[in-house]
Amino acid sequence: MNLFPHKYLFQDIAEKQREYRLPYSNIPSYITDNLRFSLFKWQKNALLNFLDYTALKEYEQDSNPTHLMFNMATGSGKTLVMAALILYYYKQGQNKFIFFVNQKNIVGKTDENLTNIGHNKYLFQPNIIIDDQIVKIKKVRSFSEYDNDIQIIFTTIHQLHNSVYLEKEDNITLQQLQKTDIVMLGDEAHHLNATTKADKNQQTSAELTIALSEKASQEQIEKSWEHTIVQLILYRNKQNSNQSNRNALLEFTATVPNEEAVRRKYLSKIIMKFDLEQFMAAGYTKEINLVSSSFDQRKRVLQALLFNWYRNEIALKYNIPNFKPVILFRSKFIDKKDGNNSQDDYQNFIDLIKELQPSDFDFLKPFETEGAFENTELYQRGQSCIVDIARYKNENNLSNRNIVRYLKNSFLQRNCIITNSKKGTSTLEKTDSETERLLNSLEDKNNHIRAIFTVQRLTEGWDVLNLFDIVRMYEGRDSGATTTGTRKAGKATTAEVQLIGRGVRYYPFDFEDKEGNKRKFDGKTHDLRVLEEFYFHSDNDERYINELKDELKRQKLLPEKESTKKTFNLKKTFKNSNVAYFESLQLYQNSRISNPNSRKSNLDEIRKNFEFEYRLESLRLIEAKLKLNLEIDEVRFKHDQKLSKTLKLKLDNFEKHIVLKAINKNAAKQTSVFRFNKLKNELKINSVNDLLTEKLLKNFEIKIIAPQSIQNLSDIENHEQLKILSKFFEQIAVQLQTVSNPFIGSEFNVTPFKDFDWQKTKLITADNNNETLEKELLETDWYIYDGFYGTSEEQNLILFLKDTISNFRAKYEKVHLLRNEEVYKIYDFDQGRGFQPDFLLFLKSINKETYYQLFIEPKGVDRISNDDSKWKEEFLKQISDKYSVQEPLKIQNKDYVLYGLPLYNQQHDLNFKKAINENLQISI
Repeated sequence: MNLFPHKYLFQDIAEKQREYRLPYSNIPSYITDNLRFSLFKWQKNALLNFLDYTALKEYEQDSNPTHLMFNMATGSGKTLVMAALILYYYKQGQNKFIFFVNQKNIVGKTDENLTNIGHNKYLFQPNIIIDDQIVKIKKVRSFSEYDNDIQIIFTTIHQLHNSVYLEKEDNITLQQLQKTDIVMLGDEAHHLNATTKADKNQQTSAELTIALSEKASQEQIEKSWEHTIVQLILYRNKQNSNQSNRNALLEFTATVPNEEAVRRKYLSKIIMKFDLEQFMAAGYTKEINLVSSSFDQRKRVLQALLFNWYRNEIALKYNIPNFKPVILFRSKFIDKKDGNNSQDDYQNFIDLIKELQPSDFDFLKPFETEGAFENTELYQRGQSCIVDIARYKNENNLSNRNIVRYLKNSFLQRNCIITNSKKGTSTLEKTDSETERLLNSLEDKNNHIRAIFTVQRLTEGWDVLNLFDIVRMYEGRDSGATTTGTRKAGKATTAEVQLIGRGVRYYPFDFEDKEGNKRKFDGKTHDLRVLEEFYFHSDNDERYINELKDELKRQKLLPEKESTKKTFNLKKTFKNSNVAYFESLQLYQNSRISNPNSRKSNLDEIRKNFEFEYRLESLRLIEAKLKLNLEIDEVRFKHDQKLSKTLKLKLDNFEKHIVLKAINKNAAKQTSVFRFNKLKNELKINSVNDLLTEKLLKNFEIKIIAPQSIQNLSDIENHEQLKILSKFFEQIAVQLQTVSNPFIGSEFNVTPFKDFDWQKTKLITADNNNETLEKELLETDWYIYDGFYGTSEEQNLILFLKDTISNFRAKYEKVHLLRNEEVYKIYDFDQGRGFQPDFLLFLKSINKETYYQLFIEPKGVDRISNDDSKWKEEFLKQISDKYSVQEPLKIQNKDYVLYGLPLYNQQHDLNFKKAINENLQISI
């Protein structure tokens, strides 16, 4: 196909279509109908580009084999595109496929996705039907000419090369391959370029015509891939060059190597280019932070352990279930004869943990003494991990003994793993099956691994969500250069970037009503931000840090994700088998409205219980948050000071221009009560100056906790005073709104159930408990959603209802449970606070036109008694009192009773069961 050499293939196709006036393609139904999952927009675009290409190829009567590259972001569903392409080629009469990649573990995962119908990530429909025939997918070792089903060989580069050159029973031979029309699917295809990258004078070394030994180098293996796949199989070594060649090589990668020769090679092959940066911007990764210091290796390790302890503390505080943060220690060499090798690093770590003492953390004392928090304009809570740790220890009266106790228990030798078994060599890491199992299931609650020691075994194809820290166990840098001689990142640095790609995959957790698999605290100050942050710990070699940042930005790094989007909706069986009931079912909800009885704030009332305290803090340690789309990163470092003095001041002590500037800063927010039109109405003032009178804010007390070097207010810089007053006015604003109570929740009004759009798409991650429950729920008629994905406490609720559903049915004619996937929202009567109850239970009395709408909210054991839970439980009680059996809502001669059941927790379910017994007359 004669395309323009200066553009990507997909760009040239569009121009050719206009030139030839060819119609644009549509994705045929035999593809979409036979895929288990719906295609996202970028996947559709990839297929449409491919279909346009094939139409153009046919128009031009191009008889050459097809060689294309799908340059798609990790996590964007490349394997689903592969599945669609398999269906396409089968429809065209080609049923022989080879999937190959450079690592065995990636082969195994893709094998499951494409052939194991019982696997939760199987990509096809249970029955693939093309041309009214059921088509099977078979995993094979060699192709059969007498089998019309889809045949796929799953292999590695190494295995494929040797199967060509070693004669073994059932192995496919090169002669067979060169006589057969084959579609090859190459994953992680950036490895398919060793020959292209090589100097022209060295390319003959790639023409390997012998089998590779088990200990072959990675370079030899990669060279074999390009030679064997492209020259010998795709082009059949140019045999029968006059005949049409129907072979296809479809490559997939998230990263095209940066070498000029490789870019030139793929310019005319890239059929889809999907930018990784949009994933990062959308918030589906951890935030990347680089922590560089002058610490030696031992202190860097201790610093990472301190981060690990703190992250675990925060997870416990917020009841994040089964949380287990993992640290990866990256060594320079494998061979024990070399310094900085993983075996010595592993043993030194085991010894360090055994001998760990509280005094080992004394090197951090400078960050907890004078000079702290000098630059607090940049560093709020949640903005610097090392600062937050110091604060957390201080606020909770914790000592280094608490930290040591946790670390000794968590990092026992059995909880540490090294990726170099006895079968490994001085240049090649090998893992046994048990190590492989542990590495691929780190998030499982029964997986005990906390620390991993490796060189480069895990740079690709490794799926992990709970890796939060990587520690570089050596110093210095490896230099690299482009063909023009300019400096670039060396191979070791590039490998570290790939490792970081493993670490920034997001660890999902539930918080309020926010999406579990997405960052929740960007730009916000919250303890839980530390669970959305990844840290790479290294020495402070400036040139190395700059090269690492440049490589991260060049790749627009985004991790692979096992997360998938899933669409939930009402079961068709529910709507079809309950037509009359479904059509007539009503759903009651309310809205947030202005409070007609909102009373104006009384500052005297606020002053009685008002207490404001501000800590001056700082830290001298570099923490840099990587900004992939900016030239300058956000530096996050501070030096902690010993807090030893409290200054008791009043607003009147501050200079008026700073006070007014702080008020204006707060007033800049659209919703702020400090916007003058609101203040005027709220406090009956004529100007902002009135705020500073004795009657209003002049004598409000402000406490500043400061180091001994601060004698009085004049010792504090103006920008710091501005920060103090901004926080002060923020707290005043909160109190003003609390007293005035501007909103309330309205009465409940009816909306037909069918008018709600119950369809919801969520990003979810694999969870065995959810998948098991979902399979069971799909078989029931009382659970009316076509899928389930919930927290552990929501899972417990489902199990409780499963065990008691017969009790409900003994009393009620209709029993239906709905999972509220952020579709339905109500507002508490007192303050109009929004609430999305997790479940709605609908009941209909036997022989009566009485319908029940029950609100059910599961809460974890540590959250069931917090302030957020208390108001929700009170609101649910108010609903029950207001719309009970004695005073039901009426519509069309039907009674509707609304009940808010007590919050559900498996360990504390007595009140929940009692409410069911008393209000619904169900014996449990």
